[in-house]
Amino acid sequence: MAIWPTLPRMAPSRGCALRVVGSSPVCLRVFQALAIGLVAASQQAGAQTAVNAVPLSFGSFTAGTGGGISVSAGSIRSPAGDVGLLHQGANATAALFNVSGTPGSHVSITLPADGIVFLVDSASHSMAINGFTKSSSVPVDLSSGSGSISVGATLTVGSRQAPGSYSGAFQITVVYE
Repeated sequence: MAIWPTLPRMAPSRGCALRVVGSSPVCLRVFQALAIGLVAASQQAGAQTAVNAVPLSFGSFTAGTGGGISVSAGSIRSPAGDVGLLHQGANATAALFNVSGTPGSHVSITLPADGIVFLVDSASHSMAINGFTKSSSVPVDLSSGSGSISVGATLTVGSRQAPGSYSGAFQITVVYE
């Protein structure tokens, strides 16, 4: 059974205070959220839902000569290379999925493979998202009929990445065990 929940309304982050032209860093505003697509597969009867309660966000940053930004499943943001983190606008957060289903059951979560998820702006500039991680390597326990899992990832930022608002989507798969 495939479930496509209503996606959260995406609000742009606040404007960047730093927007420099030339050889200086440029400011990027990433949408507060990635739209999250979700597929749920079941071999058991009964109602099930999976809802993206908190969207994945990398926050605002400067690109410099490029690098990356990782957001852990615990919502800890870390830069790599010449990427500067800004503490304005949208906060960086891991995605949070709430899953409900048959009480006493367990579900496993499969994350996207590397090389297939991208953020894109209105001018078709893109950044890859790779290295998806989840808060637990064990199946999600639905003993009370519900459970949750957090998902983080790493954003690859190009040298002098074009400033703007970037958005995208990724899909997870939820399977009863």
